[in-house]
Amino acid sequence: MRTRLLLLPALLLLGLACGRVPEREARALVERYNQVVSEAYRRCDLALIDSVVAADCVAGRNLTGLIGVRMDMGIVLDSRLEDLQITGVQRRKNELEVRTRERWSYLDRRLGTGEQVGEASVDHYEMLYLFKQVKGAWMVTETRFSAPPQVGRQSTPWQMDAKEAHAMIAPARGTKP
Repeated sequence: MRTRLLLLPALLLLGLACGRVPEREARALVERYNQVVSEAYRRCDLALIDSVVAADCVAGRNLTGLIGVRMDMGIVLDSRLEDLQITGVQRRKNELEVRTRERWSYLDRRLGTGEQVGEASVDHYEMLYLFKQVKGAWMVTETRFSAPPQVGRQSTPWQMDAKEAHAMIAPARGTKP
């Protein structure tokens, strides 16, 4: 019995040395990412994501496009994470996968006035967050749905031809692009 008690701390230290990430730390990483990204959407400020998203990665490119299109339409996203459950954490070397179940509430608002545009939505997601250690900090490299999202609203408040997004309108005839 005494030998087992002495081995327990050694086994715990060994587990930590092997790189296990406690669920509470994984939760804090996901919460921080979501707080920063929500604020970036709310303020149309892409520079904010630099503190949580690795440079030149899928997540950064996706956020740049999504926030940019909303900005082009004069709409900001007001989002609130209502519930977060960690369903899995797995670490390999300097990479971390965190699986979650989430409930979000969303409102689109007019840029400048804050007036609500369209209907509110409550959405449910199963997500996978991929983190990588960059200079000692965990940074998101990719996020994706683990299951099809359950979206509350029936329509989006914005309709836009994709060519108009980010001022990508075809040049008039006879002009150079």
